[in-house]
Amino acid sequence: MTDAAATFPPSHVLVATDLSARSDRAVERALLLAKATGAALTILHVVDAELPRQTADRLVDEARELIGEHVATLNGAGVMAPDIKVVLGTDYKEIEGVARKFGCELIVLGVHRNETRELFRGTTAERVIRSRACQVLMVKARPQFDYRRIMVGVDFSDCSRRAIEFAVKSFPNAEFHLVHAFDVPFKAFLRSEDTREEISRSHEEEMERFIKGDFPALLPLLQAVPPRVFPVVKQGPVRDVIEDQVDQLKPDLLVLGTHGRSGIAHVVMGSVAEDLLSYPPCDILAVRP
Repeated sequence: MTDAAATFPPSHVLVATDLSARSDRAVERALLLAKATGAALTILHVVDAELPRQTADRLVDEARELIGEHVATLNGAGVMAPDIKVVLGTDYKEIEGVARKFGCELIVLGVHRNETRELFRGTTAERVIRSRACQVLMVKARPQFDYRRIMVGVDFSDCSRRAIEFAVKSFPNAEFHLVHAFDVPFKAFLRSEDTREEISRSHEEEMERFIKGDFPALLPLLQAVPPRVFPVVKQGPVRDVIEDQVDQLKPDLLVLGTHGRSGIAHVVMGSVAEDLLSYPPCDILAVRP
């Protein structure tokens, strides 16, 4: 795969399942996405290659049967005819390998359990997100409808631009809340309320320039009637602002831009993003540049 991330919306979606109930949610969301975008869908399960061969072969057959039974219960799955693959190997390596081999632009994973940020590091999900394979969607909620309300963390970087572009083109019927947090430097020494308001206005103006200047091709979608985009500029620590807006907006999907090779450790909101991905409040889409 040369640069699958350049495709909007994704033309091939890969969902990895460990056959758990939480992974079933990921499979169901992947099917919805594939139906909405017309993308091809591959469902992957990885059996540990370290197991005795006879045991591994039995698990391969059982996994293929279980996935087929689950897919058969899903509405529209017959029309989609997803490709079911069960392979021997190491989970995250096989996920990356299959994504590259088949040119998948989006990998969908389930959230298997709530973990601390320290435990999250080194898991399959973190390793896949850290890789340069493609965009990664972590699914927490059982899907009942397409994404309707999407929140995007914005710091005016190229990563933010990439995240918004991917989200808008992949989910054109949703509403988008672009959230930017800023802090006032040396605020303990700034006693003038006018000065603080001036700093706030400057960030609001930068948000307006960011939207109008950087997304000319997306403006018809962003400025649709009724409005599809709602900028949110709040003063305060990034962690507090993001968590507060998640509580207030209750988005179906939270979109975060990542910084390429640096991966999860340098997501647009730094350690806040690591916390969110290890203990997700909702579905989270990590978009790499």
